[in-house]
Amino acid sequence: MPRPENLSAEGQAKAKRQAKYRAKLQQLGEPEADRVDTALAQACVAFIALVNEEKLQSQKPALKALVSGALDLLIDAGYEREASVKVLRRRMSTDVRPEIRGFMCDGNFYRRLKSVKNR
Repeated sequence: MPRPENLSAEGQAKAKRQAKYRAKLQQLGEPEADRVDTALAQACVAFIALVNEEKLQSQKPALKALVSGALDLLIDAGYEREASVKVLRRRMSTDVRPEIRGFMCDGNFYRRLKSVKNR
């Protein structure tokens, strides 16, 4: 959800600095930190789905610790547990994240996993 525009002189100056920074990142081909966070989360969701589909039981404890850790971090940051669980569940669903399902279906994720296992 977009933030309301800050029309103060300070807010407009900050918006200009941010736009300049984003343009520089785009020119360099460097992703913004939130895009990296999103990509990492999407890869985690793809791995969780793969573990569930392939019945890779040995991976489940680590995945449970990963998700529980994310929930703990949100709660420690002051967010309500129930609300955090709701958002985590939604963000981790391949049903509402078609780009993750596509990432898995194209086979690239599975090939990457197999190459790591074979090292």
